[in-house]
Amino acid sequence: MDIALIAGIFLTSAGILALLILFMTFEPDYLKKLAIGAVALFVLPLLIALVGNSMGWFDVYTIEIVTLRQGALSVFIAAAYGVMVGVLLNSIKIYLINLWRGMRSSKQKPEE
Repeated sequence: MDIALIAGIFLTSAGILALLILFMTFEPDYLKKLAIGAVALFVLPLLIALVGNSMGWFDVYTIEIVTLRQGALSVFIAAAYGVMVGVLLNSIKIYLINLWRGMRSSKQKPEE
């Protein structure tokens, strides 16, 4: 398969994952845990590639993984992209909802 097609499939999967996380309701504490998990999911394949390449186990470069062009480790990076974007969008959603509720509650009712 063409490498651009595979990267496109990975990005589409990441986008679907981000939208699923956006439409769910989470507590802010759980969002923080999810964000930490996403960062760990992002860093772990890069460390595996770095160690594997320096030890001579396999020939994988981190730039190929980050750009979603190299094998199985790119799957984890794509999932991390989706979770990170989903957490960011969900945090923005929670902020806007709280802002809207604050504006509505601060409005004074007109006196009759």
